[in-house]
Amino acid sequence: MSVAPGPPPSPPPSPPSSDPPRPALPIADPPPAPVATDSAPIPGPTASATPGRGGVLVVGGGISGLAAAWELSRAGIRTIVVEATERLGGKLRTERIDGFLVEAGPDSFVSYRPAALQLAAELGISGDVVVPLEPRRVLIRTGGTFRAMPQDMGLVLPTRVMPFLTTPLFSPVEKLRMGLDLVLPRRDLERDVAVGTYLRARLGPALVRRLAEPLIGGVYGTPIDELSLHAVVPQLRDANRDHRSLLLASLASRRASRPGRSQAAGTRRLPPFVTFAGGVGQLAESLVDALGRSPDVELRAGVGVTGLDVDGGRIEAALATGERIRPDAVVVAVPGPAAAALLRPTVPAAADAIDTIPHGTTAVVTLAYRTEQFAEPPRTHGFLVAAGEELTLDACTVSSAKWPGRAPAGTVLLRAFLGSRSGRAPGMRDDELRAAVEADIAATMGAHGRPIMAHVSRWTGQMPQYTVGHLERVAAAEAALARLPRVQLAGAPYRGVGIPDCVSQGRSAASRIRAALDGQAAAEDIPGGRVAGDHAPGDAASGTDASAGPDALPRHDATAAQRMSA
Repeated sequence: MSVAPGPPPSPPPSPPSSDPPRPALPIADPPPAPVATDSAPIPGPTASATPGRGGVLVVGGGISGLAAAWELSRAGIRTIVVEATERLGGKLRTERIDGFLVEAGPDSFVSYRPAALQLAAELGISGDVVVPLEPRRVLIRTGGTFRAMPQDMGLVLPTRVMPFLTTPLFSPVEKLRMGLDLVLPRRDLERDVAVGTYLRARLGPALVRRLAEPLIGGVYGTPIDELSLHAVVPQLRDANRDHRSLLLASLASRRASRPGRSQAAGTRRLPPFVTFAGGVGQLAESLVDALGRSPDVELRAGVGVTGLDVDGGRIEAALATGERIRPDAVVVAVPGPAAAALLRPTVPAAADAIDTIPHGTTAVVTLAYRTEQFAEPPRTHGFLVAAGEELTLDACTVSSAKWPGRAPAGTVLLRAFLGSRSGRAPGMRDDELRAAVEADIAATMGAHGRPIMAHVSRWTGQMPQYTVGHLERVAAAEAALARLPRVQLAGAPYRGVGIPDCVSQGRSAASRIRAALDGQAAAEDIPGGRVAGDHAPGDAASGTDASAGPDALPRHDATAAQRMSA
C-alpha cells in the first residue's frame, strides 16, 4: 500500500516524529557485529490480522515508529502509522543535490549494535552497506591548530600505551596528571554523576577539554558537565566497579575484544561505523517501501494526532483531520514534548517525567567546494573542536574523503555539525549559520571563495539531552505507564539516540504491544538483539547489547559528534 498523504494538519498536535547526534560511544573495539471515523476500529484486512482487534496506532513516522510498524506487520497485526509532517523517515533523510549526496541528519550508524544491520538484512539491502575509506585519519582542533587524534584510542582512553605516550595532543605534565588514575581510589558511582565531573577528577582537565567534551558532549549537544554518566557511558561506571583504574580497564578491554575472539567463522568484521551506498536515508526509504506493500499497514503522512484518551482498555485518538479512531494499542514514537502533550490528559505523571527531559536544537550545514579552492585537498575524515575554541561549528566531516560516492570528482564535500552547546547557533538564521560555517572552514582548512553548493538542515528542539538523572526520569515515565501495557513509548528521548537504539526501541515496543494483546508477558528477544531499555537499570542508552560482550568498553569514532539520532 502506498503512502497516503493527508490534508494539512491542524495546529499543533504531535510535532514531527524524529529522534535527532548520538554516536554510540565505544572505549575498545567491540566484536562485530486504516483509519476510520466515528470511533470505528482501524480498517484493514482481517485475514492476516488477529480477529477482533482494532489494530495498533503508531504515532510518529520516524525510524522508531517505522521499526515498530515493521515488527507489528511481521506478526500480521493491522497497523496505521501517522506522521505530522509530510515526510516519513524522521531524520534519516538523504538528498541528491547537484551530484552531491547530502545527509540532513545522521550520516552513519554503529555496526556493533545489530538492530540496524538486522533490519537492513530483512529489507534486502545488506549488500549496500559501505565502510569508511582509507586512511582513517581524524584531527582535533585545539589551541588554534590541528592535532592528530592519537592512534588506538577508545572513547577517551588509550587502548595501547605507546601511541598515548607519544601523542603531541597532551603535554608530559598533562599525561602525568592522567596517570594519577592508576593510584586514585575508586569512587562510589551508585548515584548518577556528570561525565565531565567524573573524568576530570580521575584524569584531569586536559583530557576532558580536548577529548571528552568534543567526543561526548558534542555528540549530545550538551555540556559534558551536565551529561549523565549512567545513561551515556555506563561502561565507565562498570570499569570503575571492576578495575582499580580507568586506564587499566581500557587496556583490558582491547585484549578482550581482539579480532577472532567473538567473531563467527566466515563473517565479515565491520568497522565501528558504517552507512549505506545511498546514505542513511536508504534504510528509511526501503522500510517505507516495504511497509507500503504490506496489506496490514497504512502509512499516513501529513496527519498529526491532536489527542489521545485512554480509559481502562479503551483507547481513542483524535487526528488532525477530524477523524477519531479506536485502536487496540498505541506506540508513541514522537519527540519528548509531543509525547508528553499526548499523554498528559490520561497519564499526567508520565507526561511530567517526560517533560523533564530537556531537548536542544541542532543543525547540519553541508558545503561543497572545488578541489582547487584548497591549497591541498583535504585527506582527513574530519575534525572535532576542543572546548574553548573560537568556532561556531562543533565538528566537521570531510564526507568526500570518508565515504564512497558522496561527491563528484574534483570536489570536496564537508558536513559541519552544530549543537546546542555552540551557544549562538540555535538563535541564528539559516543564512547566518551558513556564513559562520564558511568562515570557520576558511579559517581552519584554508578554503577560499564561496562554496559551489550549500545546504542547511535545522532540528529545532528535537535533540534529547541525557542530563544527570536521565534514567530516573525515564523509569518514572515507564512506571506511570505500567498500568497501561497497550500504550508504549519508543524513540530517542528514552534509551538511546543512535539509529540502532531507535530501531531496537521501536521493535521492542511492538513486541510488548503484541504480548499485551495476547495477554502475556513481553518477549525478551526481538530481531536485532535486545534494546537497551530491556536491560537492567543503568545499562541503558549506551549499554552493551547482545553483540558486545559484557566487558566491551565502546570505542570512539572521531567524527561521531556529527551524528544525529534517528
